Amino acid sequence: MTMPDGMYAKTPARPEKEGRQPRLLTDEKVRVLLATPNTWYVIGQSNNYISGTVKNIMSFEQQSIKHLKGLGNFKVVQRKDKVNNVIDIYCKWVPIADEEE
Repeated sequence: MTMPDGMYAKTPARPEKEGRQPRLLTDEKVRVLLATPNTWYVIGQSNNYISGTVKNIMSFEQQSIKHLKGLGNFKVVQRKDKVNNVIDIYCKWVPIADEEE
């Protein structure tokens, strides 16, 4: 059989890790939050408020935390640090059992 120009058989390469890697709530930070529930931590700083990233964390849209949905919630708040003139991003893990109290 004659193949059309530009068409040939080839097995696709394995996909690289899909999506962007988390920069704010990394796996290491998640481990700390899970190990010490109900404790606020500054997990990063930004020059601007970052509502999209905060929403993704709180709604478990971030791929690395999807498996935790239903076990508890990440609470995230942003506060302006008037000394450094940046936005501190705070986060804590609240297990379901603690939310019901």
